[in-house]
Amino acid sequence: MKTLSILAKTMVLALVFSLTGCSNDSKSSTSGTPSADKTTFKLDGVLITADETEATVYTNAIAGGQYIDVFAYKAGVQVLELHMPATVGNYPAQHAGFTMTNSWLTYQSGGTDPIADNFHSDSGTMNLTTCDLTADELRGTFNFVGNNTTSTKNITEGKLVVSEITHQP
Repeated sequence: MKTLSILAKTMVLALVFSLTGCSNDSKSSTSGTPSADKTTFKLDGVLITADETEATVYTNAIAGGQYIDVFAYKAGVQVLELHMPATVGNYPAQHAGFTMTNSWLTYQSGGTDPIADNFHSDSGTMNLTTCDLTADELRGTFNFVGNNTTSTKNITEGKLVVSEITHQP
């Protein structure tokens, strides 16, 4: 009887330790909590965390100043293409051409059709809060409604994080 009691207590303790001792504190990209060091956004309410984000800064002769192109990738597929002036500011999101006062933001669905798979910004904003071209750092927030002429995608709660910028002459 005493052996049975000790065995029962041991099993209960083992069960308690197995339930509490193996917790996982890491956050996944579907948990709804954006990563602090990666570009993130919600696509029609679903959180997307980019695996890689890179940028290129160059002189845009059409717009008349320095411009930045940002490319974000998920699982090796480009999902965002963001264009904006290379200076801190809040830029309306539209794809009606390059100017030093607006941004052109695009969500890409991963297909090969240049019209159906690219959702260009009709409205929204790109708020570039850090633009350090010496330290190669960009930070900001964005949101926009993208249109491919037949349907729209809502990009909300976007957070831009770039720590590597290619400089073109």
